[in-house]
Amino acid sequence: MSIILTEIDQALAAHDARLGRPVAIYLGERKLTQLTLDAACAHLPELSTDAGRPLAYRHLELLRDEVNVDGLRVI
Repeated sequence: MSIILTEIDQALAAHDARLGRPVAIYLGERKLTQLTLDAACAHLPELSTDAGRPLAYRHLELLRDEVNVDGLRVI
């Protein structure tokens, strides 16, 4: 399994369910680039892609550096 997917799994496992279901995971540029390379090299289970660029993992949005994190709100 991809190291980045392992990190995502660990973050989800550590998430406090009392706060509700997580809807997004923020990935910095380096991690998003590595995940893109991983997706290009091997099939990654439950990872949705668009032209080889990861979009979502287990129905979670993968947020990239160009997203204004301060402008996000939890829904």
